[in-house]
Amino acid sequence: MRLKILLFFSVIISCSFNQKTQLYETIESRAADLLISLSIKDSSYKIEIENLKSSLYQNVNSEVLEKTYLTSLNEYDSLRDHFSEFEKEINKISLDSALVLFNQWYLHFNSVFYNYAEKKFFSSQKIKILLFSTSMSCYCTLEMCKNQLIDILKLVRSSNSEYDYLAIDAYAKDDLPIKYETLFTPSVIVFNGNNEVIHKIAYDEEMINKLSVFLNEYKN
Repeated sequence: MRLKILLFFSVIISCSFNQKTQLYETIESRAADLLISLSIKDSSYKIEIENLKSSLYQNVNSEVLEKTYLTSLNEYDSLRDHFSEFEKEINKISLDSALVLFNQWYLHFNSVFYNYAEKKFFSSQKIKILLFSTSMSCYCTLEMCKNQLIDILKLVRSSNSEYDYLAIDAYAKDDLPIKYETLFTPSVIVFNGNNEVIHKIAYDEEMINKLSVFLNEYKN
């Protein structure tokens, strides 16, 4: 009986710990999966939506959000509401349009968790890729931002965890673009493990090719 009680509390503690340490990471990973699936029109996008929902709508209290993730329950609820609106629309529109809408949600997600994500990003010892995207601009710029985000996600996924990355909405959060004097979107900054800027690419349609070449040369 005592063993059962100990096991019960062990599960409770483990679940609480996982909630505190994996909420952002799990949602971000599943959101990235969905972005990639929509971009290649993979039928698995429906599964990715359900996977993301299971993470996004799990029970999470305000204390965890405020102390661990440096955000608020109101902000988190706004993210859930935004996702609900996306779900209502997805069956009425093309996958290309769904990708546009979900890209906006992804930027909203990174804005809600901005303080936590920025801190986590700059604490990494890996080479880091920072993308300045935007949720407000002309059609051409929004398309370039969306496509370059997906290119970076694919690049990082293919690198066997060599790199960390962060995409931010420079329209909503402009402190880093100002700090690094990078006022065009999309733009990419690459940092080494000491958070020194080692490369910049600003508003370039060939960004992913130039970034890949630079990273390969830098490693060698």
